Amino acid sequence: MFRASAAEVNLSPPVGGKMTGFIARLKPSAGIHDPIMARAVMLDDGETKAVVVSCDLVGLEMPDADEIRRRIAETCRINASNILLTCTHTHSGPATLSPSGPDAPWPEKPDKAWMSEAKEKIVEMVGSLPSVLEPACVCTGSATVGGIGYNRESEEHPLDESLGVIGIDSAAGQAIATIINYAAHAVVLGAKNLEYSADFPGAAVRHIARLRGGIGMYLQGACGDVDPAVYRDRGWGNGTFDDVDEIGLKLAEAAVAALVDAPASGEVKVRFATKVVDIPLDGPPTKEELDEIAADAAADAADADPVKHISGRAHLEWVARITQAIKAGAVPATFPVEISVLAINDLRLVGVPFEVFTDIGLGIKQGLKPLEAFFVGYANGFCGYYPTRWGKDLGGYGGKVSCRFGFGPLITAIGYSADELLIRESVALAANIGDDKIK
Repeated sequence: MFRASAAEVNLSPPVGGKMTGFIARLKPSAGIHDPIMARAVMLDDGETKAVVVSCDLVGLEMPDADEIRRRIAETCRINASNILLTCTHTHSGPATLSPSGPDAPWPEKPDKAWMSEAKEKIVEMVGSLPSVLEPACVCTGSATVGGIGYNRESEEHPLDESLGVIGIDSAAGQAIATIINYAAHAVVLGAKNLEYSADFPGAAVRHIARLRGGIGMYLQGACGDVDPAVYRDRGWGNGTFDDVDEIGLKLAEAAVAALVDAPASGEVKVRFATKVVDIPLDGPPTKEELDEIAADAAADAADADPVKHISGRAHLEWVARITQAIKAGAVPATFPVEISVLAINDLRLVGVPFEVFTDIGLGIKQGLKPLEAFFVGYANGFCGYYPTRWGKDLGGYGGKVSCRFGFGPLITAIGYSADELLIRESVALAANIGDDKIK
């Protein structure tokens, strides 16, 4: 018999604490516009238990994600590998990522006391789920929702405007949870905003809870190159809370409509599989390239503009770190990436700990047809950007230089051919989940 349960908890970041997501946001938080939440769903088909957790955070460092999964596993007596822990990637949340290096200039270092409390809240929330499991059924739906995002790297490349929806209802027909999956950076509120907010993913799930009941959950998709259309139409950082609510309502109404005629089944099979894949990284820069980067960074660091100053100092710190790594012969050629796949009957949720460019998510979905698939970014940790080949050719922040700012474990960027490798490995893992994979 299939059973399910869901819960949520307010992570209550402290007003006056650091926010995260924008180098141009120089001031701490000044208030809370809407709550920063963590939400969880537990699925149990009688043989396998799986947990999906979504947090209104920009991301979680790998050690923090590993700790939370381990503690949930111990509390719930399930395998840590059966836990998909992800973040909506709101850029109006509390600081959760520590920049690398002792000289990192970033002002948005995490509040350690709050982080400890937040982790405890998440573990306790998920720990409550086994005792409230109830007979349930699942229905799925999808819709195309346009007008929300645009490809900020190249509008010649396609968007993924598909909205995936999972409805989990009790045997009596009451909503337990509604999970949605969509791909757009949660940055409607730009650097000028100083109030904590879950941005449009938070608005979407609040509207879903109001319209359908139960708990809403947002799983962020392959949004590494997708910004809100309001940036394109009105200028970078000019989104408002009205825009947040409008986008959230648009997604929520489409999600609820997609489930209206969707058949529900209590015959649900849950399976989970993980695989660690070594992903190629770029090699270190040449001495000439490094000298040029250092010169440009020194000029920026000396600039009176505070954003240029911080960016320059961050690059100088990276130059020092990679120079030391080059001398020690310690610049890695590959990086181990955990791919996680949750199968719910014929639906596959594929998660990786990166912000991934659209074409990769689309490639995984296409490769898994006729199976339905959600791509879930920021899953089980945060390691930075994962660009396509064309994104690397363009260069820029997402394609080349984000690793220089000290967030995430990478010291050089994801390498060429990594996009094809991730698509191939994800499709193979997700397509081949069988009874032998049950944990």
